[in-house]
Amino acid sequence: MIKEKITKFREYLDYFERHYDNVQKAWALVNEKCQGKDFRFMSDDFVWGSIDEAIKMHDESKLSMQEFTQYRNYFFPAGGEEKDKLSFDFAWDHHLDQNEHHWQNWTQRQESGMMYADIFLVQMVCDWMAVGFEKGDTAKSYYEKNKESIHLPEWSVKLMYRIFDCVYTTQTTIK
Repeated sequence: MIKEKITKFREYLDYFERHYDNVQKAWALVNEKCQGKDFRFMSDDFVWGSIDEAIKMHDESKLSMQEFTQYRNYFFPAGGEEKDKLSFDFAWDHHLDQNEHHWQNWTQRQESGMMYADIFLVQMVCDWMAVGFEKGDTAKSYYEKNKESIHLPEWSVKLMYRIFDCVYTTQTTIK
């Protein structure tokens, strides 16, 4: 059982590392495709730097004691282990609270008049792109399949589709 748990922890870490690398790749792609376009996140050094710094720290909370084992158990259970849904739900709530790139987090703050919500929107798009790289899908198709349950302000949907138009309609050079 111990060896199997070690194997499952490795599998989870391998997945987490791929996701982290894919978020970095997505941010590089967004930078390439949106260069020279009229986006505040590309022209405002504070906004760009804030996104860049957050992307470098993407999902760091998944390594915390509040999330790591709970995520591993839920997504990569070892033989005989029951998925602990309650522990995962607590870990997910912690993750949402700690990570502003999730719409469930930043849209609540936006309603309070947050000035830099576009920082979190761009991070969210990169996160969705990263998941798409892993699953052979796109952030745009993910949103379109799930938009009934994703509650975004109108300005953010417009900005998101402008980013999608840049990313998904031009030649890609990022590897």
